[in-house]
Amino acid sequence: MSELNLTNLTGIELTGKVRQTNQGVASDGNDVMLRLNREYSLQVNTREAMIDKWIREGRVFIANNPVLGQPETMSATGTALVLTDPSLRFTVPAGNIVVPIFVQVTSIQINAKKACFAVIANNADSFTSGGDAVLATAKNAVVAPSTMTALRGSSVTKLHYSDTSIVEAALTSPRLLKFLKKMGTATDETSWNPEYNILKGDPMVYLVGPASLLVFDVQETAADEAEFTMCWAELDGGAV
Repeated sequence: MSELNLTNLTGIELTGKVRQTNQGVASDGNDVMLRLNREYSLQVNTREAMIDKWIREGRVFIANNPVLGQPETMSATGTALVLTDPSLRFTVPAGNIVVPIFVQVTSIQINAKKACFAVIANNADSFTSGGDAVLATAKNAVVAPSTMTALRGSSVTKLHYSDTSIVEAALTSPRLLKFLKKMGTATDETSWNPEYNILKGDPMVYLVGPASLLVFDVQETAADEAEFTMCWAELDGGAV
């Protein structure tokens, strides 16, 4: 086996290829060129670098409550999770791959008692009925003027929040990605802003469709009134 000692070479330039609009997928065992972004930075597999690459390719999408500043009802109540009663959800269609990046829920009510927050991935489209549409379509994370070339659109479906209760079928193989519980009393005035964030060490998963992402915002006695935001990446079907 020979080694290439770059320190002793002269007149040789190591280059990479800028390709952001469609990275493509390489077969196992094939050699490929090094990839660069437009600032000549090498694309590497840290989470931050991967997300930056996905954003530049127009593969990251953002969704939030339909009217900014207007909280929506998260219908689930109680002191524990009911897996068939999520507060926020979407479906990954067959042939698509989604990486959840971030979800945050901000409770608007002050007098909250016990509360739970959870993010669960399921390996099937478990949606049955109910829910209100979050937005007509999720928005691309590239915030660009309308004169720019049309950006990629989101492929996720059944993107709903639970102002009207959502009903899921029994989950077939759920993965718990995040769980938080707040133990309070009726007169608590502490804020409740739970989040799932893969850049802060939460589990990173690839959802190969058909699959579902479910978010639970459960509050004791009365349904939470909350604002929410979430983002995810959508990859080529052969990425895994």
